[in-house]
Formats: sequence, structure tokens, C-alpha cells
Amino acid sequence: MPSDKPSEEAWTVYNKTNSALTDNNAIKLLIEPNGMKWIGTERGGLINYDDEKWEIYQTENSNIPHNSIYAIVIDKNKNKWIGTYGNGLGKINFTSEEKEWVHFNTSNSLLPHNWILSAAVDNENNLWVGAGDQGITKFDGTEFISFNSYNSELPNDVVNAIEIDAFGNKWVGTEDGGLCKYDGESWTIFNTENSQLPSNWILTLLADSKNNLWIGTLNGGVAKFDIVHNTWNIYNNINSGLPNNSVYCIAIDQEGTKWIGTGGGGIASFDNRNWNVYNEENSPLPKDFIYSIAIDSKNNKWLGTWKGGVVNLK
Repeated sequence: MPSDKPSEEAWTVYNKTNSALTDNNAIKLLIEPNGMKWIGTERGGLINYDDEKWEIYQTENSNIPHNSIYAIVIDKNKNKWIGTYGNGLGKINFTSEEKEWVHFNTSNSLLPHNWILSAAVDNENNLWVGAGDQGITKFDGTEFISFNSYNSELPNDVVNAIEIDAFGNKWVGTEDGGLCKYDGESWTIFNTENSQLPSNWILTLLADSKNNLWIGTLNGGVAKFDIVHNTWNIYNNINSGLPNNSVYCIAIDQEGTKWIGTGGGGIASFDNRNWNVYNEENSPLPKDFIYSIAIDSKNNKWLGTWKGGVVNLK
């Protein structure tokens, strides 16, 4: 049975009032192996936090291309790729001597749109981005190649999520067009008509170590798809302890527990048997809209909320 128990864990909330956080809307979180936290905000730029010091990167004090950050990924060369909602991509390598920003946008490259909604780096170090309503674009460091509904089998040109599995397949979550798998040559489409996918509006994707793809949807809950055996498991607020059927982010901790952030129901943990839900009413969680989750090397959960700042759950 699902359980809604108040948390006994230690919670720390960081917001504009009690920290250097510049925006309480934390859209994207990424944690490096060394523990450095990177926070992409709706309008407050890019922030890094090493548990002691905060550093802020905004257009006012740096050459970051825009203050609205919707994607953060790191490639094999330690370049950080920052996807902005308004001025394309920024690339910076903080391990280099120069530490200079390089910009890619519709004016100086073949990037098809300046609104970057999603990003991933594949096994060959190619960058893949969902760019506005122009499909998905691959960048190999030299050339931009775009796939859209006109030149490929991509069913919808708004790409909210991209994930790379252990076999190198690119999984593409679209806005009302379902889920796509691209193996480098052919496209396979999964939607509500030809599969058990509960919603065609995909919000987030996560491939686990057991060849399952976890799919967070708008109004359809979570789907677990076994990509080897082609089997589905669906979790929603009727058949499970999931508190809300709009799932914006999923992360898996070191014990294999899934942490599922919802758009209005708080955050749920699922260990494949039991559910626990943490929300504004039963825990110190400041807001029930969870936009992003990241797990650090100590198995702490970091939550990016909408209007509530960033939360550390130990």
C-alpha cells in the first residue's frame, strides 16, 4: 500500500531569502562527481554551489548567452553545454585556462532555434538538443544536423526530453507526439495507439542500469519500458502511490530507489515495492511542483522546485 508519511530525513531549503540563489524557479540541476552543483534557473542565470560558496553566471556579469537556463550537460571533454530559453547554446570549460564562453545560436550557426528545451551527450560525444519547435539537432563539434517532422519520421517537432541508452539509441520524448527511438538509421515510434504509453506528451526520460526506460508524462503518470523485452509497466495515481500524473523529473539513487518529481503532488520515492510521498503538508518541502532532481555522491537528493528554490534531502 502507498504511504504518505511525514519525513524523518533532514531537509535544507535554499531560496532567494536565505541564500545567494537568484531565482526560486530551479529548472535544471546537475551534480558533478566532485560534488559541484549546477543550477539552471528560469530567469536568474546559472549558479554553481560547492556546499560552501555560490557563484552566479548572468548576462550582467559574464558572457553566458542568456539568463533562462533549461538544459545543462557535460561532455567527455568536460565542456559544459548550457541550453538557454532565448539565445541558443553556451559552451564553457572551467578546467581550461581561458574559461571563455562560446555561443551557438541561429545567427552564427545552423542551430535551428534559440529555445533549447532538452539536451544529452551520446556515447560518441555528440551533443543532441531539442530546439524550440524545430525537432532534434545533433552537433558533433563541427556540423549541426537537424531532424524534424519534414525530413525524418519524428512525429512532433517539440522535443522535451532526450536520453541515450546503453546501446547508444537516442530516445526522444515529444510534446503530444509520443516517444521515439533513433538508432542512427531508423526511427521507431511509440504512442498511445500502438503501445501502452499512457500519454503522448513526454516530459522526462531516464534510462536505468537494467535496460529500462522510465518515462514521465503529462497527465499519464510514469511508464517503465523494458527496451530489451518490450514490456511495459504503468504507474499512476489510481494503481500506485504516485500522487500526481504529471511527472517532470525522475532520478534513481544509489540504492535503486526511484525519485519522481510531479507537477503539483510533491515528490514520490518508489523502491519497486513501497511508495512514500513528500509534499508541503507532510514535510518541509516548500512547493509541490518539482521541476528537477539530482543525486549526489553521498546519495543526497537535490530537488529543483517551481517557486520554492532548491531543496537538499538527506
